[in-house]
Amino acid sequence: MRLLHAFFDDEAHDFPAHERPAAVGSPASPSHKAGTRLAHMLVGLLVGTTAGLGAALVSADLVQVRQLLGLSPTQAAWLSTSYVVAAVPANLLLVKVRRQYGLRRFALVALALYAAAALAQACVTDIAAMLLLRVIGGFVSVTLIPLCLFHAMQAFPAKWRLRGLVLGIGITQCAVPLARLLSPSLLVVDGWRSLFLLEAGLALLSLAAVGVLRLPPADRARVLQPLDFLTFVLLGGALAAIAAVMGLGRFEEWLQTQWIVVTLLASPLALLAAGVIELRRATPLIDLRWLAHGDVWRFAAAVFLIRLVLAEQEIALGALRWFGAHPNEFESLAAVMLASAVAGVLTSTMCVDAEKIARPMMLAIGIVAGAALVDSAATEPRHLALLYASQAAIAFAGTFFLGPGLLLGITSALRHGGSALISFIVLFGVVNALGAVAGPALLGSYMDWRLAAGVAEQAARSDTMRLAAVLGLATTLYLALLLLLRVRRRLAELRSEVGASAASNEEAPAAGSGWTQPRVVPAIGVLMAALAIGGVLLILAAFGRI
Repeated sequence: MRLLHAFFDDEAHDFPAHERPAAVGSPASPSHKAGTRLAHMLVGLLVGTTAGLGAALVSADLVQVRQLLGLSPTQAAWLSTSYVVAAVPANLLLVKVRRQYGLRRFALVALALYAAAALAQACVTDIAAMLLLRVIGGFVSVTLIPLCLFHAMQAFPAKWRLRGLVLGIGITQCAVPLARLLSPSLLVVDGWRSLFLLEAGLALLSLAAVGVLRLPPADRARVLQPLDFLTFVLLGGALAAIAAVMGLGRFEEWLQTQWIVVTLLASPLALLAAGVIELRRATPLIDLRWLAHGDVWRFAAAVFLIRLVLAEQEIALGALRWFGAHPNEFESLAAVMLASAVAGVLTSTMCVDAEKIARPMMLAIGIVAGAALVDSAATEPRHLALLYASQAAIAFAGTFFLGPGLLLGITSALRHGGSALISFIVLFGVVNALGAVAGPALLGSYMDWRLAAGVAEQAARSDTMRLAAVLGLATTLYLALLLLLRVRRRLAELRSEVGASAASNEEAPAAGSGWTQPRVVPAIGVLMAALAIGGVLLILAAFGRI
């Protein structure tokens, strides 16, 4: 028992003020040696890839998975949407769970559940069981993204920690092009089972890596209260229902389906009830008073709009299929998109500037609008080169904007204390997930409407991509308005904050905590090695190497 306690919990450590976390539940920020920073970077890369591929492997291969399992379009849509339906409300509750029970225990249990759910999905064929496992996987997957961010931030010196934040969120977004690149090789081995074997293998590797390499200790506090669960049921249930409507509406004919109408009528009432409860509480689940600020909602709307526009990629890939592109051309495009997405992450990481945050977002969405307009002009197979260039540009912009977007909200939240920071993280996760599921649904529905009106398929697709371009232009103008409203007004404040932070960082070496990585107990080392070997074997099995 003592060994398990030492494995799951961190020893208390007295960190100086400049190394303490901004919020309870987040790790401290001591200085590390170069080798330890590199190890944190590798673990962040592994955990972030695992988190991103969980949803991407199914959504990127939904047509093939549907054919292999003999699913209807609605069942296939549920298979993809159920993951998001569980992940959206999980953002609300799991932040407080982490703050109360500790980051390390939280991460290890979540990774173990994630690996078990992925492995079970490779063994079941019943659609109901698979949906249940997708819900479990989606719920616990929310824990992996902050874990990736924390490890990525530890990989940088104190003065560059914001770069680590940008890099960490970007890693998770490279999963979609990576899934498109890997999936053809996986599906030819053992069909849909190979997808989940890869997911389970990565989860076991992540569990072993997190078990060996500890994050610095995080503060804990008793924050969970009975009313939190009522708020979670009301608010989380309403958000999950909205996500389900977004994901299934296109296939269920929107307002012509009874459950969608009931959901759209009941969800606002549940949201209102949750809001009334939260506003009357001294320690709410989320800080609605701060979220009600105009700046916060304007930011949330910007992220949601950008996510809608990025859904143009799905329409463009449909054009490739219509042109009769060969499988090797799809693989080449996936490789180009992955390289562009990685370039977007690295560029965003290197160029991040706390005083110029809205401008990169404007640049990114402007690129997407222009690329969507180019795509709409691609009407013949000889235009494949145009699609390659435009999709590479969109992949770059899709990862380039996220870091500055996350930073834009965090700089505002940090000035309002730890509760605002936690609420912002919840908001960012919810809006990002809802936008990712709403974009394909809305653009796809517009294309279906054009087809129903008698327009030829290629003309309907071009119209849809032009609509995405118009949305991109409108979002760019909206971000320009945000720049005028926000950035100039706060530049002086940001300069003072950055100056104070720099002064604190200069004093840090003289008052360092001296915290170092604890030694790994031999028995624990053997167990983690066994998990890592199991993970490698599952990955090899997924690719048919054993």
